[in-house]
Parts: sequence; C-alpha cells; structure tokens
Amino acid sequence: MILKRIFIKNFGGLQDKTIEFSSGVNMFYGVNEAEKNIVFIFMKDMFFGMPEEGVRKNEFYTEKNAQESVEKEGGTIWFRSGQRNYRLTREFGAETDDCQLFCEDTGKMLDGENETLEKLLGGISETIFDNAVLTEALSGNSPAEMAREIQNKLSILSKSGDGLLDLGRSEQMLKMWRKGYLSQKERGQKAVLREKEKLATELENLENELNGLRGQKGQVAQAQARMYSAEGKEEAAVIEEQLQAIEKKNLGMVIAGALAIIVGIVGIVGSFQLTDEMSKLGMDVCILAAIATVIYTLTARRKLRMEFVKQKKKKAYLQSRQEKLKSSQEDIDGTYEEKLTAFTNLQSEYQEYENETSLPTSEELETQALNLAMDTIGELSRNIYLQKGRKIRIRASRILRELTNGKFMEFYGDEGQRIELSMEDGTVGVEELERGEIEVLYFSIRMAASELLADEKILPVVLDDVFHGKRKESLMAISRWMKKQPRQIILLTKNENVKSIFSGKQ
Repeated sequence: MILKRIFIKNFGGLQDKTIEFSSGVNMFYGVNEAEKNIVFIFMKDMFFGMPEEGVRKNEFYTEKNAQESVEKEGGTIWFRSGQRNYRLTREFGAETDDCQLFCEDTGKMLDGENETLEKLLGGISETIFDNAVLTEALSGNSPAEMAREIQNKLSILSKSGDGLLDLGRSEQMLKMWRKGYLSQKERGQKAVLREKEKLATELENLENELNGLRGQKGQVAQAQARMYSAEGKEEAAVIEEQLQAIEKKNLGMVIAGALAIIVGIVGIVGSFQLTDEMSKLGMDVCILAAIATVIYTLTARRKLRMEFVKQKKKKAYLQSRQEKLKSSQEDIDGTYEEKLTAFTNLQSEYQEYENETSLPTSEELETQALNLAMDTIGELSRNIYLQKGRKIRIRASRILRELTNGKFMEFYGDEGQRIELSMEDGTVGVEELERGEIEVLYFSIRMAASELLADEKILPVVLDDVFHGKRKESLMAISRWMKKQPRQIILLTKNENVKSIFSGKQ
C-alpha cells in the first residue's frame, strides 16, 4: 500500500488540511506532537472506523456524545493498493459513520464496510496496524532504560503482534477466576469441616449414652440372673412354704378353738345337770381347759396372722422387684434402640461428608480446567514466541548487520533474558551500546516486525522521531537502506541532523 494524499476535513481540531505523499521516503520536519498524533489516528480511523468507546491512543480522545463532537468529522485518503488507485472517504458523527470506497481506475463505487477494504489491508487487525505501521521513539533516557524498553517491546511483538490474542491478559483473567474458585473451595471445605466436627461431637455423645445404657442393661440382667438363680428361687419357695405352713397352723388353731368351745359348752351343760360333786368338778375342769385352749388359740392365731402378713409382704416385694426389673429392661431396651438408630443415621451422614471430601468438588474441577487452560496458554505463548519471535530476531539481525556494515552480526536473548549482540571479538549487552547504536537495533527490530506481522503485506511505515543519535555514518546507512525498500516510509523528525542527511543536504 502507498499513501498518496490525505485530506482532513475536520478531525481532532484540524480542518481542511491536506498532506501529500510520494512513494519511497517522505520526511516531515518540525511537525508538532499533537498534530502528529491526530494525523496518525485519523489515518487509522479512516481504515478501521472510529472505535465505539471513542478512546484514542497517545492521549488523544474523542467522545461521540461530547459537545465538540456534534459537528461531523472526517476526510479523505487517496492510496494505491496492488495495481489500482483508491479513494476512501469517511464521515463521523453522533449518529453517522458513512464510509465510501471508490476505485479510480475502474470508476466503480465499492462498499467500504464490507470485506473489500479489509482485503485491501491484507486482513490485518487494528492492533497489527499499530505495531506494523507506527514506530515511536524510545522514551528511556539512559542506555539501561532503553535496553529494558527494547526487551519489553520485543517480548510483546514476539508473543502476539495481534492484540486479538492477548495471552498475558488471558492468563491474568484465568488466575483471577482460579483464585475465586479456590476461595469458594476453601469456604466449602471449612463448612464441611464444621459440619463434620459437629457430627463427631454428637456421635461421641451418643456413643457415651449407648455405653451407659449398655451398663444399665448389664446391671438389670445381673439382678434378673440373681433373682432367677437357685438362691433366688429357693428364697421364693421358702416364703411360699412358710405361708402354707402358717395357713395349716391357723387351720389347726381354728379346729382346736372350735373343739375347745364344744368341750366348754359340754362342761357348762354337764355342771347344771349332774348332781354329783365329783362330776361337777370334772365339768369345771373341762370348762377351764376349754377357756384356756380358746385363749391360746386366739393368741397363736394373732401371731400366725402377723407372720402371714410379713411373709405376704416379702412375696409382694419379690414380685414387685421382678416387675420393676422387667419394666426397667423394657425402658432401657427402647431407649437403647432409639439411640442406636440415631447413632447409625449420624454415622451415615458423617460418611457422606467423608465421601464428599474425598471426591473432587465442582470448584476443584473448575480449578483443574483453569490450570489446564493456563498450561495451554503457556505452551501457546512459548510456541508463538519460538515461531514469531525467532523470525523477528533472524530478520532484525540481518537488517542490523547490513546497517552496521557487519559490526553486529546478530542479537539474541529469550523472553526475560538480557539481549546481547554478537560481534567478531565476542558479545556485548544492549545497555553497553551508545544511544545511536541502540536506536539502530530498535529500528531493525521494528522494521522486521513491520514485515512479519503483516504477513509480508507491504504497509507504509511511520517513524515518529526515532533517531536522536549523532553518528552520521549510522544515519546515512539507515537512509540508504530505506531508499532500497519497496515500502513507503514516512519520517517525522525535529532533529536537524536527521533532516540534513535524509534530505540529501548533508
């Protein structure tokens, strides 16, 4: 592509400004910084359209909804692509983005918003346009600062010239997501641990209660065993025998009392009927004997009744104890079964938490996937660097060797490592070079990237005041190299020395 002319009708404060270009090297001397930025941004917006957010690079901003943007902006670019000449006109406004692409050779109006303009640009993105077209000066003041700046820029160009694949940002986003999942996992693990500790405490309490109930069951069983043992049965039998004996004795006393009463009645009747003194005396003895017998039987029966009540109480106590032991056994068995069921359920719940902690959680699976993605990004980054970075280094080394007349044969240095240059008598670090030599290295890298990032598509190159060194031989070598290139070069400078050399008036 060769730029022929641009006309800025109204853009960024510039109005009705025309800039003519020719093929080869175009030098513009003394252009102020603000105007340079506006011109480049105008060119980029003409080819790619104004971004939706309205934010511009190089501290230049245009908000579509701002008061100053109510007036329409735009202009025209004339350029040559392939073997044909084109005219591109755009008009930006608050609600307008009109694009017209006209082929001057065929006289046909083309649709600039379809793939036609994209094909003319070689299918490159806006980010590649930035990296391949615009080369800004190094901002470092010391050789060490300039060396670090070159190293960082080379790393960016090697990893991805196209911002559509921002591996570094993607990796940072994945790290943030992974941190979120790890936090969720930690919170989940703490919650599970709390539940497990709670269940463990409940299980311990239930186990202690079950052990206590087992002890009570053992005590009841021992008491029942003693009660139904031979000794216990013998005690019950003795009480039963004593009760039966008391009943028999009581019956004997009743019979004896009845007989004594009969004998007494007979004696009383006989004493009235008999007249013989001896017979009456005998009857009196019978009456006294009957009275004594009745008194004895009554006293004996009272003692027997007391003994009977005592033995009855013993029997009732034994029966009550048996019933109480049986009831206690039933209560303990019921409570034990309830506690055992609760203990079994808690064990199952605790085992579920154990299984949950042993199996990978959703957060762990997500973290594993993110780790795999990060490993993949790392591998992609390495492959991209090896492929693109190696090509840039090889091509830049050739340009550097030509510009320095073989003084520096090549440079090398992987990502994160110090860049060194190879010479006939050894190697030298970038920070050990003079400013002019560092600028030559930087120029070589940017020219190599300009070729390779655009996939061999020849785009114009804008050099924004990149030369400040005072070595005329280096500037002359660069001037000769530029004039041999098929690409169009636009050199912006404020350096009088650069002006004189590139204009051929040295």
